Amino acid sequence: MDTHEEEKLKLLIQELAQLIRAVLLQSPELRSTLQTIEEKGYQVELVLASMTRIQKKENGPSQDSAAEETSDSDQEFLKRLRIRWDGPLGS
Repeated sequence: MDTHEEEKLKLLIQELAQLIRAVLLQSPELRSTLQTIEEKGYQVELVLASMTRIQKKENGPSQDSAAEETSDSDQEFLKRLRIRWDGPLGS
């Protein structure tokens, strides 16, 4: 990937992060909870941690078989979210 493509990708990732934050802040439940915390005398600083993995598509196995496989980073991400993954149904 050349420098120009890398810069374009960084900008797209930044845009994605901004969109995610904007969507979350539009949530009435989130705004209400933040307001309640602030009314109790606490200052709220919402910091969102996001792990975004972007891979170049390759000609290889079909999407069905690729969806059944999870990498070590996939497993670690799910573990951080406290999601247990035993593999695809029927395996």
